[in-house]
Amino acid sequence: MLLLLLLLGFATPSFGTTYHFEAESALRFNTIISNDTSGYSGTGYVTRFDTEADSLLFQFDADAGLYELIIGYATTQTRKGYELTVNGARSSGMFSYSGPEFMEHRAGKFILNQGTNKITIRKGWGHYHIDYINLIPTTLDSLKKPTTQLTDSQISLASVSLYNFLIANYHTCILSGQQDLHDIKYIKSVTGLEPAVGAFDIIDYSPSRVAYQSDTTGVIDSWIEWAQTGHGIVTVCWHWNAPTDLINKKGKEWFRGFYTIATTFDLEAALADTTSDRYQLLLRDIDAIAVQLKRLEKADIPVLWRPLHEAAGGWFWWGAKGPEPFKKLWVILYDRLVNFHQVHNLIWVFTSDDQHEWYPGDDYVDIIAMDIYTAPSSAMTGEWDLIQRQYNGKKLVALSESGTLPDPDKCRTYGIWWSWFAVWNGSFIREIDKNYLKKVFQDKDIITLNELPDWRKY
Repeated sequence: MLLLLLLLGFATPSFGTTYHFEAESALRFNTIISNDTSGYSGTGYVTRFDTEADSLLFQFDADAGLYELIIGYATTQTRKGYELTVNGARSSGMFSYSGPEFMEHRAGKFILNQGTNKITIRKGWGHYHIDYINLIPTTLDSLKKPTTQLTDSQISLASVSLYNFLIANYHTCILSGQQDLHDIKYIKSVTGLEPAVGAFDIIDYSPSRVAYQSDTTGVIDSWIEWAQTGHGIVTVCWHWNAPTDLINKKGKEWFRGFYTIATTFDLEAALADTTSDRYQLLLRDIDAIAVQLKRLEKADIPVLWRPLHEAAGGWFWWGAKGPEPFKKLWVILYDRLVNFHQVHNLIWVFTSDDQHEWYPGDDYVDIIAMDIYTAPSSAMTGEWDLIQRQYNGKKLVALSESGTLPDPDKCRTYGIWWSWFAVWNGSFIREIDKNYLKKVFQDKDIITLNELPDWRKY
């Protein structure tokens, strides 16, 4: 780490000073200074981040080095996303709900130039106040590896080997991944290489989709063939179509039934009465998915199993009623698959950008993952630092969904070592510049399918 920092032009956080800049002294674009909400520092705060043009620019001189960016803020309602640009590199982040007071948000680590620097905060989701920013000299964190203990005591030998392999390579390289077989083939057509991790969605096996004749012909078989042919690693998510109560109108069609807006299914009410029809439908759906997961188990294929993802966002019905019903459903799903159906090829991956309140517990989670959709220039330092503060040395951390490829150069610079990444399918991967796609997949620290060792021997 010391060598890396020296190469960057700084060695320790003693290179400079902590910088503090009040928002009301920055350059404002379509935003205003206010003092209606108490608790701010200085003479006021900046607000009215309501339209895409609304922003706040801090322009200042600083000593070159690695700094942690702290933002003093308040949210007017629930948590809010924001857009950030530091010296031309764009990223994004999420302010937690602050209630009636101002709080501090740790936005990540950034390299500042010697002399002039520019930091811009743009609307994002809007509806928040900015009080100030602090820039604190820092260093890269010392990363730890978790133990090799998995939650399922009866898990298959192949699954144990896969997990041991992931731990052995954690913080030294990143496994490449891609959602959907069609886009895996697209990557090979551009780069000549295939991702090491194939990411798939068991969505169409949801019984309420099957009722509408969703096409599942050969789907699981294609995953098995891909995994067995190249010895690739399989991760599976489940966009769980609500068991019933699909609205099925324009914009809320049956095939959107995993979205909160497309169903009136009430998870909290269903869980409150275990004798109810809706509770039994939850179990019916889990039982149907167990049949498909058993097919992968029979083929001796471990699954990085990623159900009930992004619950904290509230846009999926399993998160619409808050963290408590969600955590209860997670435990039911775990117990039903592992203990009732005896499915023992699953490594359980919990995906959320709000890890604390929504976390089901160490007994039910093996790996932590994040889904990040941000600007291509983002190093994702804020998200990485957030997750490491909670799980460094406790759980592996992966980038389970992304709208862009992580930049290997920035990963090395900021010490961001995802266990694996997977870009979402369709336009997300196909709109990435082909030269950049080649650069990432040919990088020495990005592991592709042809570079995978025999992980079954770990």
